[in-house]
Amino acid sequence: MTASDGHSTRPRGRAHGGARPTIRDIAREVGVSVATVSRVTHDDPRVTGETKERVREAIDRLGYTPSSLGRALSYQRTNTLGIVLPGLGGPYFAALIEGAESIAVERGVAINVLGTHLRPDAVASVRQLAARTDGLIVAGGTVPDEEIARLAQMGRVVVVAGESAEAPAVLTDGRAAASELTRHLIEVHGHTRLQFVGEPTGSPDTSLRYDGFRDALAGAGLVEADEPLRYGLDVRSGALAARQVDENGLPEALVCANDELAIGLLATLPGLGHRIPGDVAITGFDDQSLAEIASPRLTTVHQPVTELGARAAAGALGDDLDDRTLLPTRLVVRESCGCSTSTGSATGDPQD
Repeated sequence: MTASDGHSTRPRGRAHGGARPTIRDIAREVGVSVATVSRVTHDDPRVTGETKERVREAIDRLGYTPSSLGRALSYQRTNTLGIVLPGLGGPYFAALIEGAESIAVERGVAINVLGTHLRPDAVASVRQLAARTDGLIVAGGTVPDEEIARLAQMGRVVVVAGESAEAPAVLTDGRAAASELTRHLIEVHGHTRLQFVGEPTGSPDTSLRYDGFRDALAGAGLVEADEPLRYGLDVRSGALAARQVDENGLPEALVCANDELAIGLLATLPGLGHRIPGDVAITGFDDQSLAEIASPRLTTVHQPVTELGARAAAGALGDDLDDRTLLPTRLVVRESCGCSTSTGSATGDPQD
Protein backbone atom coordinates (compact mmCIF):
# COMPACT_ATOMS: atom_id res chain seq x y z
CA MET A 1 0.00 0.00 0.00
CA THR A 2 1.34 3.45 -0.94
CA ALA A 3 0.27 7.01 -0.27
CA SER A 4 -0.42 9.54 -3.04
CA ASP A 5 3.19 10.82 -2.92
CA GLY A 6 4.49 7.34 -3.73
CA HIS A 7 5.92 6.62 -0.28
CA SER A 8 4.97 3.45 1.54
CA THR A 9 2.51 3.76 4.40
CA ARG A 10 3.51 0.37 5.87
CA PRO A 11 4.67 0.66 9.51
CA ARG A 12 8.44 0.41 9.87
CA GLY A 13 8.40 -2.42 12.37
CA ARG A 14 5.99 -4.77 10.63
CA ALA A 15 7.58 -8.20 10.69
CA HIS A 16 7.19 -11.60 9.03
CA GLY A 17 7.43 -10.35 5.47
CA GLY A 18 4.65 -7.79 5.85
CA ALA A 19 2.24 -9.93 7.88
CA ARG A 20 -0.04 -7.96 10.15
CA PRO A 21 1.32 -8.09 13.72
CA THR A 22 -0.95 -9.57 16.36
CA ILE A 23 -1.37 -8.94 20.05
CA ARG A 24 0.73 -12.08 20.61
CA ASP A 25 3.63 -10.51 18.72
CA ILE A 26 3.53 -7.49 21.03
CA ALA A 27 3.36 -9.66 24.15
CA ARG A 28 6.36 -11.72 23.03
CA GLU A 29 8.33 -8.62 22.07
CA VAL A 30 7.88 -7.00 25.48
CA GLY A 31 7.86 -10.18 27.58
CA VAL A 32 4.41 -9.68 29.11
CA SER A 33 1.08 -11.50 28.91
CA VAL A 34 -1.50 -10.96 26.19
CA ALA A 35 -3.86 -9.63 28.85
CA THR A 36 -1.35 -6.92 29.79
CA VAL A 37 -1.05 -5.76 26.17
CA SER A 38 -4.83 -5.71 25.87
CA ARG A 39 -5.10 -3.56 28.98
CA VAL A 40 -2.58 -1.06 27.62
CA THR A 41 -4.46 -0.76 24.31
CA HIS A 42 -7.64 -0.06 26.29
CA ASP A 43 -5.90 2.38 28.65
CA ASP A 44 -6.63 0.19 31.66
CA PRO A 45 -5.34 1.94 34.82
CA ARG A 46 -4.04 -1.37 36.20
CA VAL A 47 -0.99 -1.10 33.90
CA THR A 48 1.29 1.87 34.59
CA GLY A 49 4.89 3.04 34.51
CA GLU A 50 7.66 1.32 32.60
CA THR A 51 5.55 -1.66 31.52
CA LYS A 52 2.95 0.58 29.90
CA GLU A 53 5.63 2.57 28.08
CA ARG A 54 7.41 -0.54 26.80
CA VAL A 55 4.16 -1.97 25.47
CA ARG A 56 3.25 1.29 23.74
CA GLU A 57 6.72 1.53 22.20
CA ALA A 58 6.42 -2.01 20.80
CA ILE A 59 2.94 -1.26 19.44
CA ASP A 60 4.27 1.80 17.60
CA ARG A 61 7.38 0.03 16.35
CA LEU A 62 5.62 -3.08 15.05
CA GLY A 63 2.61 -1.20 13.72
CA TYR A 64 0.02 -3.14 15.68
CA THR A 65 -3.60 -1.98 15.39
CA PRO A 66 -6.09 -3.45 17.89
CA SER A 67 -9.17 -4.90 16.21
CA SER A 68 -12.36 -2.87 16.27
CA LEU A 69 -14.14 -5.93 17.65
CA GLY A 70 -11.72 -6.08 20.55
CA ARG A 71 -12.23 -2.39 21.36
CA ALA A 72 -15.98 -2.77 21.18
CA LEU A 73 -15.91 -5.68 23.59
CA SER A 74 -13.67 -3.74 25.95
CA TYR A 75 -15.97 -0.76 26.28
CA GLN A 76 -19.34 -2.49 25.92
CA ARG A 77 -19.25 -5.34 28.39
CA THR A 78 -21.86 -8.04 27.95
CA ASN A 79 -21.20 -9.86 31.24
CA THR A 80 -21.14 -13.09 29.24
CA LEU A 81 -18.46 -15.77 28.85
CA GLY A 82 -18.43 -17.82 25.65
CA ILE A 83 -17.36 -21.46 25.52
CA VAL A 84 -16.74 -23.25 22.21
CA LEU A 85 -16.70 -27.06 22.34
CA PRO A 86 -16.85 -29.73 19.62
CA GLY A 87 -19.92 -31.23 21.32
CA LEU A 88 -21.98 -30.86 24.45
CA GLY A 89 -22.54 -34.48 25.46
CA GLY A 90 -20.62 -36.61 27.93
CA PRO A 91 -19.13 -36.09 31.39
CA TYR A 92 -15.84 -34.60 30.13
CA PHE A 93 -17.44 -31.52 28.56
CA ALA A 94 -19.88 -31.27 31.46
CA ALA A 95 -16.93 -31.05 33.87
CA LEU A 96 -15.23 -28.38 31.74
CA ILE A 97 -18.41 -26.29 31.75
CA GLU A 98 -18.84 -26.84 35.49
CA GLY A 99 -15.37 -25.44 36.14
CA ALA A 100 -15.96 -22.42 33.93
CA GLU A 101 -19.34 -21.82 35.54
CA SER A 102 -17.78 -21.72 39.02
CA ILE A 103 -15.77 -18.67 37.94
CA ALA A 104 -18.65 -17.12 36.02
CA VAL A 105 -20.98 -17.32 39.03
CA GLU A 106 -18.32 -15.83 41.29
CA ARG A 107 -17.98 -12.83 38.94
CA GLY A 108 -21.62 -12.38 38.05
CA VAL A 109 -21.16 -13.46 34.44
CA ALA A 110 -23.49 -15.62 32.33
CA ILE A 111 -22.24 -18.48 30.14
CA ASN A 112 -23.07 -19.04 26.48
CA VAL A 113 -21.97 -22.47 25.18
CA LEU A 114 -21.60 -23.32 21.49
CA GLY A 115 -21.19 -26.87 20.17
CA THR A 116 -19.62 -26.91 16.70
CA HIS A 117 -20.29 -30.59 15.92
CA LEU A 118 -22.25 -30.97 12.66
CA ARG A 119 -22.37 -27.19 12.13
CA PRO A 120 -21.40 -26.33 8.53
CA ASP A 121 -21.11 -22.69 9.63
CA ALA A 122 -18.96 -23.40 12.70
CA VAL A 123 -16.43 -20.60 12.15
CA ALA A 124 -19.14 -18.00 11.48
CA SER A 125 -21.00 -19.15 14.60
CA VAL A 126 -17.85 -18.78 16.71
CA ARG A 127 -17.34 -15.26 15.41
CA GLN A 128 -20.92 -14.34 16.27
CA LEU A 129 -20.47 -15.73 19.77
CA ALA A 130 -17.23 -13.77 20.22
CA ALA A 131 -19.01 -10.56 19.24
CA ARG A 132 -21.46 -10.86 22.13
CA THR A 133 -19.18 -12.07 24.93
CA ASP A 134 -16.51 -10.53 27.16
CA GLY A 135 -14.21 -13.53 26.82
CA LEU A 136 -14.00 -16.78 24.90
CA ILE A 137 -12.82 -20.29 25.79
CA VAL A 138 -12.13 -22.54 22.80
CA ALA A 139 -11.48 -26.27 23.14
CA GLY A 140 -8.31 -27.32 21.35
CA GLY A 141 -8.84 -28.44 17.76
CA THR A 142 -12.39 -27.07 17.59
CA VAL A 143 -11.72 -24.26 15.10
CA PRO A 144 -8.77 -23.67 12.74
CA ASP A 145 -5.67 -22.11 14.22
CA GLU A 146 -5.89 -19.15 11.87
CA GLU A 147 -9.30 -18.36 13.36
CA ILE A 148 -7.81 -18.49 16.85
CA ALA A 149 -5.29 -15.91 15.64
CA ARG A 150 -8.09 -13.65 14.46
CA LEU A 151 -10.07 -13.99 17.67
CA ALA A 152 -6.95 -13.56 19.82
CA GLN A 153 -6.63 -9.96 18.67
CA MET A 154 -9.39 -9.27 21.18
CA GLY A 155 -6.97 -10.37 23.90
CA ARG A 156 -9.62 -12.47 25.62
CA VAL A 157 -9.35 -15.90 24.01
CA VAL A 158 -8.06 -18.94 25.91
CA VAL A 159 -7.55 -22.42 24.43
CA VAL A 160 -8.43 -25.26 26.81
CA ALA A 161 -7.19 -28.85 26.47
CA GLY A 162 -5.09 -27.92 23.44
CA GLU A 163 -2.53 -25.42 22.24
CA SER A 164 -2.28 -22.52 19.83
CA ALA A 165 0.55 -20.20 18.90
CA GLU A 166 -1.88 -17.29 19.03
CA ALA A 167 -3.64 -17.62 22.41
CA PRO A 168 -2.85 -18.70 25.97
CA ALA A 169 -3.56 -22.37 26.66
CA VAL A 170 -4.64 -24.33 29.74
CA LEU A 171 -3.98 -28.04 29.38
CA THR A 172 -2.54 -31.25 30.78
CA ASP A 173 0.30 -33.33 29.34
CA GLY A 174 -1.75 -36.17 27.89
CA ARG A 175 1.21 -37.63 26.04
CA ALA A 176 3.34 -38.08 29.15
CA ALA A 177 0.37 -39.37 31.17
CA ALA A 178 -0.56 -41.98 28.56
CA SER A 179 3.07 -43.08 28.37
CA GLU A 180 3.18 -43.56 32.15
CA LEU A 181 -0.05 -45.58 32.06
CA THR A 182 1.24 -47.81 29.24
CA ARG A 183 4.57 -48.33 31.00
CA HIS A 184 2.63 -49.56 34.05
CA LEU A 185 1.01 -52.26 31.91
CA ILE A 186 4.39 -53.25 30.46
CA GLU A 187 6.64 -53.01 33.50
CA VAL A 188 4.32 -54.07 36.32
CA HIS A 189 2.15 -56.62 34.51
CA GLY A 190 4.57 -57.78 31.82
CA HIS A 191 2.20 -57.17 28.91
CA THR A 192 3.84 -57.18 25.49
CA ARG A 193 0.79 -57.18 23.18
CA LEU A 194 -1.07 -53.90 23.65
CA GLN A 195 -3.61 -52.17 21.43
CA PHE A 196 -4.94 -48.61 21.46
CA VAL A 197 -8.68 -47.88 21.37
CA GLY A 198 -9.75 -44.55 19.87
CA GLU A 199 -9.38 -42.55 16.67
CA PRO A 200 -5.91 -40.93 16.81
CA THR A 201 -6.92 -38.27 14.29
CA GLY A 202 -10.20 -37.49 16.02
CA SER A 203 -9.01 -34.82 18.45
CA PRO A 204 -5.77 -33.31 19.81
CA ASP A 205 -6.33 -35.12 23.13
CA THR A 206 -6.66 -38.55 21.51
CA SER A 207 -3.71 -37.91 19.22
CA LEU A 208 -1.44 -37.02 22.14
CA ARG A 209 -2.57 -40.05 24.15
CA TYR A 210 -1.85 -42.30 21.20
CA ASP A 211 1.61 -40.72 20.86
CA GLY A 212 2.25 -41.43 24.54
CA PHE A 213 1.10 -45.03 24.10
CA ARG A 214 3.57 -45.48 21.24
CA ASP A 215 6.33 -43.73 23.18
CA ALA A 216 6.06 -46.33 25.94
CA LEU A 217 6.03 -49.23 23.47
CA ALA A 218 9.09 -47.89 21.68
CA GLY A 219 10.89 -47.38 24.99
CA ALA A 220 10.29 -51.06 25.81
CA GLY A 221 11.27 -52.26 22.35
CA LEU A 222 7.69 -53.29 21.52
CA VAL A 223 5.32 -52.68 18.63
CA GLU A 224 1.52 -52.36 18.64
CA ALA A 225 -0.36 -55.64 18.74
CA ASP A 226 -2.58 -54.31 15.96
CA GLU A 227 -3.80 -51.08 14.40
CA PRO A 228 -5.83 -48.84 16.75
CA LEU A 229 -9.52 -49.67 17.12
CA ARG A 230 -10.74 -46.44 15.53
CA TYR A 231 -13.90 -45.50 17.36
CA GLY A 232 -15.45 -42.39 18.87
CA LEU A 233 -15.18 -41.45 22.52
CA ASP A 234 -18.54 -42.64 23.92
CA VAL A 235 -19.75 -45.77 25.71
CA ARG A 236 -21.53 -47.12 22.63
CA SER A 237 -18.29 -46.92 20.68
CA GLY A 238 -16.61 -48.94 23.41
CA ALA A 239 -19.24 -51.64 23.03
CA LEU A 240 -18.65 -51.71 19.26
CA ALA A 241 -14.90 -51.94 19.84
CA ALA A 242 -15.49 -54.90 22.18
CA ARG A 243 -17.34 -56.81 19.46
CA GLN A 244 -14.59 -56.09 16.94
CA VAL A 245 -11.80 -57.23 19.22
CA ASP A 246 -13.84 -60.33 20.08
CA GLU A 247 -13.94 -61.22 16.37
CA ASN A 248 -10.32 -60.32 15.64
CA GLY A 249 -8.72 -61.77 18.76
CA LEU A 250 -7.81 -60.20 22.10
CA PRO A 251 -4.47 -58.51 22.81
CA GLU A 252 -3.14 -58.66 26.36
CA ALA A 253 -4.19 -55.07 27.10
CA LEU A 254 -6.48 -52.43 25.60
CA VAL A 255 -5.42 -48.82 26.26
CA CYS A 256 -8.46 -46.59 25.74
CA ALA A 257 -8.41 -42.92 24.78
CA ASN A 258 -10.93 -42.10 27.52
CA ASP A 259 -13.01 -43.65 30.29
CA GLU A 260 -16.23 -43.82 28.29
CA LEU A 261 -14.65 -46.13 25.73
CA ALA A 262 -13.23 -48.26 28.55
CA ILE A 263 -16.62 -48.46 30.30
CA GLY A 264 -18.19 -49.71 27.06
CA LEU A 265 -15.56 -52.44 26.85
CA LEU A 266 -15.96 -53.36 30.52
CA ALA A 267 -19.72 -53.70 30.07
CA THR A 268 -19.58 -55.75 26.85
CA LEU A 269 -16.58 -58.10 26.90
CA PRO A 270 -17.77 -60.28 29.84
CA GLY A 271 -21.00 -61.02 27.94
CA LEU A 272 -18.86 -62.23 25.06
CA GLY A 273 -17.05 -64.66 27.36
CA HIS A 274 -13.94 -62.68 28.22
CA ARG A 275 -12.62 -62.06 31.74
CA ILE A 276 -11.24 -58.67 32.78
CA PRO A 277 -8.38 -58.52 33.64
CA GLY A 278 -7.84 -62.29 33.36
CA ASP A 279 -8.06 -62.38 29.57
CA VAL A 280 -7.44 -58.73 28.78
CA ALA A 281 -6.45 -55.68 30.83
CA ILE A 282 -8.37 -52.46 30.16
CA THR A 283 -7.42 -48.87 31.02
CA GLY A 284 -9.09 -45.50 30.51
CA PHE A 285 -8.23 -41.81 30.75
CA ASP A 286 -9.86 -38.87 32.63
CA ASP A 287 -10.96 -40.64 35.87
CA GLN A 288 -14.66 -39.92 35.55
CA SER A 289 -16.96 -40.84 38.42
CA LEU A 290 -17.98 -44.11 36.74
CA ALA A 291 -14.37 -45.31 36.79
CA GLU A 292 -14.51 -45.77 40.56
CA ILE A 293 -17.73 -47.82 40.55
CA ALA A 294 -17.18 -49.88 37.39
CA SER A 295 -16.75 -53.64 37.75
CA PRO A 296 -13.88 -54.20 37.86
CA ARG A 297 -12.89 -50.69 38.91
CA LEU A 298 -11.10 -48.89 36.13
CA THR A 299 -7.38 -48.11 36.06
CA THR A 300 -7.08 -44.69 34.46
CA VAL A 301 -5.40 -41.28 34.51
CA HIS A 302 -6.91 -38.59 36.68
CA GLN A 303 -6.84 -35.13 35.17
CA PRO A 304 -8.39 -32.02 36.79
CA VAL A 305 -11.01 -31.33 34.11
CA THR A 306 -13.04 -28.99 36.31
CA GLU A 307 -9.94 -26.98 37.14
CA LEU A 308 -9.06 -26.79 33.44
CA GLY A 309 -12.40 -25.08 32.85
CA ALA A 310 -11.99 -22.77 35.84
CA ARG A 311 -8.47 -21.64 34.91
CA ALA A 312 -9.49 -21.03 31.31
CA ALA A 313 -12.53 -19.01 32.40
CA ALA A 314 -10.48 -16.81 34.71
CA GLY A 315 -8.03 -16.09 31.91
CA ALA A 316 -10.76 -15.37 29.38
CA LEU A 317 -12.33 -12.91 31.83
CA GLY A 318 -9.15 -10.90 32.22
CA ASP A 319 -6.85 -12.63 34.74
CA ASP A 320 -3.19 -12.82 33.77
CA LEU A 321 -2.40 -16.21 32.27
CA ASP A 322 0.88 -17.72 31.12
CA ASP A 323 1.19 -18.70 27.47
CA ARG A 324 1.01 -22.35 28.59
CA THR A 325 -0.57 -23.35 31.89
CA LEU A 326 0.10 -27.06 32.48
CA LEU A 327 -1.98 -28.79 35.17
CA PRO A 328 -0.79 -32.10 36.68
CA THR A 329 -2.25 -35.55 36.03
CA ARG A 330 -2.10 -38.65 38.22
CA LEU A 331 -2.04 -42.36 37.42
CA VAL A 332 -4.85 -44.11 39.32
CA VAL A 333 -4.32 -47.88 39.57
CA ARG A 334 -7.36 -50.08 40.17
CA GLU A 335 -8.36 -53.65 39.31
CA SER A 336 -9.04 -53.50 35.56
CA CYS A 337 -5.31 -53.61 34.76
CA GLY A 338 -4.69 -56.64 36.98
CA CYS A 339 -3.70 -54.96 40.24
CA SER A 340 -5.28 -56.31 43.41
CA THR A 341 -7.96 -54.37 45.29
CA SER A 342 -5.41 -53.62 48.01
CA THR A 343 -2.97 -51.99 45.58
CA GLY A 344 -4.94 -48.74 45.43
CA SER A 345 -3.75 -45.75 43.44
CA ALA A 346 -0.21 -45.29 42.24
CA THR A 347 -0.14 -41.81 43.73
CA GLY A 348 -3.16 -41.76 46.02
CA ASP A 349 -6.86 -41.77 45.17
CA PRO A 350 -8.10 -38.51 43.60
CA GLN A 351 -10.16 -37.60 46.62
CA ASP A 352 -7.15 -37.86 48.96
